Parts: sequence; C-alpha cells; structure tokens
Amino acid sequence: MPRVNVTLLWTLIVLASIPAVICGKGRRKREKPGLKFADCGSEVDRPLQFYDVKAHPVPIVTPGTLYVSFRGNITYDLPRDISFELGLVKYFIGIPFPLPCFDSSLGSCTYHDICDNLKHYEYAGCPRSLRQYGLQCSCPFKSGEFNVKNLPLNIPKIRGFARAFIRGDYGLKLRVLDSESTELGCLQLEFSVKKRYRGWLFKI
Repeated sequence: MPRVNVTLLWTLIVLASIPAVICGKGRRKREKPGLKFADCGSEVDRPLQFYDVKAHPVPIVTPGTLYVSFRGNITYDLPRDISFELGLVKYFIGIPFPLPCFDSSLGSCTYHDICDNLKHYEYAGCPRSLRQYGLQCSCPFKSGEFNVKNLPLNIPKIRGFARAFIRGDYGLKLRVLDSESTELGCLQLEFSVKKRYRGWLFKI
C-alpha cells in the first residue's frame, strides 16, 4: 500500500486522525490509548461535519506510518477561498500551554490560500497513490458524503530543538474558515505522541 507524505493538502486529514490518551474517572491513571475527537462546529448550518474518525497504531509514533479512516459530510460546495486555523496546546501535569507557530508550519498556525496550493491538481487530477481512496484533491470541494478507509500517512522524524520535547499529550482545535472568517467546520482533538524506540536488539 502506498505511503503519503504529510503536506498542506493533507493537513486536515492528519489532524483529524491523531490518537489520544483517555483518562478514566476518579483516580487519574493512564489507560489504553485511543482516538478521542469532537465536532466542535458552532454554526448550525455549517457545511463540513465529521461523523467518525479512527486511526492505528495508537499512540502516534514518530517517525512512522499512521493509517487513517474517517467519515463525514459536506452539505454544499465549499468556497474557493478557505483557510485552516489551528490552535495547539501541550499538557504539562494536566495544564494546557499554548504552542506558537514555528516556521509557519508547526504549532498554532493559520494556513491561507488552500485552493491556490491545490491548483495543480485541478488539471492533473489526484496522484495515482490517492485515487483508490476517493479523495477530492482540488477546489472547490464538492458536496457529498466521504468515507475513507486506511489511508496511510507518513509521519516524519522531528528534528532540531523540538525533538527533545515531542513526547507527551496534546490538544488541538482546527477551524475551517471562509474569506470572511465564517466557520465552515471545526474539529477538536486530544492526542499523544511518542518517539520510536531504537534498541540494541530490535526497534519499536
């Protein structure tokens, strides 16, 4: 099965499929990791809605491959001028600390001109590795239900200063906005990340 690089095209997909650590009632203790998400859209007539998201393996391992399944609906065609607004926090002893935007690509960033970045696919069509999943690769994103199963996403190795702090629990809020900052859809997530262990005898 082909592997897909994490690019701006799949920002929404990656964020909608990050695994989480769920805490039980009463005594706080770590349980088996699982996916936790919520459709946080505040607009009643918002066009973009998520029904279900699954991913494996969990928690997410970097570097590695994450397999994503997600289901939802677009009630009417999205406008061409859309942006992604991300708010990312990291939890330290249960307290969320907002993370800034690093290099305009990692952290609490806003991505403008989404359709301009996908313009190439309007003429060339989706890459061959993605056609089997029935994804829309160019704007405008048409109305209709979507149901994607086991989409492989390449999770890159984190380098530099951030590498020492990547392990832990996070919270993220993704908002899809139009040119007037009207909310078209919203997804709220909790997730955990760990680095791949490289032992003397085997790798995990």
